[in-house]
Amino acid sequence: MASKRMGWVLGALLSGVLGAALVGCGSDGGGLVLVADAEFDPATASDHNIGVSESMPGVAQTFTVLSTGKFERFWLVVTDGESPDDGTIRITVRPLVAGLPDPNPATSIIRPIDVDTTMLPATLVEQFSIFDVGDDPGREVVAGEQYALVIEFLSRTGVDTAPIARVLGQLGDPYADGTGAADAGAGYVANTNDYLFRTFVLQSN
Repeated sequence: MASKRMGWVLGALLSGVLGAALVGCGSDGGGLVLVADAEFDPATASDHNIGVSESMPGVAQTFTVLSTGKFERFWLVVTDGESPDDGTIRITVRPLVAGLPDPNPATSIIRPIDVDTTMLPATLVEQFSIFDVGDDPGREVVAGEQYALVIEFLSRTGVDTAPIARVLGQLGDPYADGTGAADAGAGYVANTNDYLFRTFVLQSN
């Protein structure tokens, strides 16, 4: 299904010392092709969003891999929040435990991506942000495996309590091969919503 959402190309956001560059292909060289894989990108507009803050420190979307290869890129509809504070969110891609994101962030198949919320689209602007994971080790995925795209609160610059970011989606659990989930401080719990995303896998040509 063709997306009506424009892509928002984030600049050189880095995670820690090593970092994960956003946008652009990895360093795997020729003979490889980037293929669109799992996605929840309906033509209808978003009718749900959830804020990321100290009181809701985590939002996730689980998905099922369709193509075997190297997990290379993903898109999310995540925007700045209404808080006047700037902040930082952290994005990881984790295997599942009992259908929910592994609570240990060290299990991520990509290096954590730290995102300055000032780099995100304006609050509730419905467009994808594009993340390229680069040549991370351990990012091989197999069709049928399940993972979670995890967006978590990391820090804020002030003392306001409003969300520093918002993740957009749709009500009613319309994505058949995964589920939305949220962490209100006591661990991830599945909800009846799904969050907009698309993933890409690098395969041998």
